[in-house]
Amino acid sequence: PTHPETELRIGATIALPAVLRSLGADPAEMLAEVGIDLELFDAPDNRISYADRHLLFAHCTARTGCQHLGLLVGQQAGLHSLGLMGLLVKYSPDVGTALGNLVRFFHLHVRGAATNLELEGDLAILSYGIYQPGAVATDQIGDGAVAGLFNILRALCGPAWRPREVWFAHAEPEDVQPFRSFF
Repeated sequence: PTHPETELRIGATIALPAVLRSLGADPAEMLAEVGIDLELFDAPDNRISYADRHLLFAHCTARTGCQHLGLLVGQQAGLHSLGLMGLLVKYSPDVGTALGNLVRFFHLHVRGAATNLELEGDLAILSYGIYQPGAVATDQIGDGAVAGLFNILRALCGPAWRPREVWFAHAEPEDVQPFRSFF
């Protein structure tokens, strides 16, 4: 059995079946190959182990050949992906409080990763780190998380908001165009 400390809501990953379809893959077949039922993606509050999500992304990336799969899935994530925590963040009185709430309560959404907020004058640095031991597909999961955080910041700050920089914890991908287009 999966220990609750290593589980997360499927909410931020719920777009995976649609992304797989857009890449010409059969999501039910691809998920079944790693022992996951497509029905898991029927409700955002359904839970998956952190290890299973990593294995799922590693498998889907290898089978589709799409090296930016995590980015594509993360592009569909945002405040709505976080359930009740997303509502708390959305209805916070200001952006600073919203980001503080996101960091403070992120553990309710996912275990095995954390967000951090650093403030330096008028600069805010929001980061996402994976600490689950033995995780695979960290590039894909991290790319999706950064895309989701980007969407959250855009929702909080307005459509004109642009980041100064977007950094990733992996080497530059062979094809940077999908990243440049989104960010």
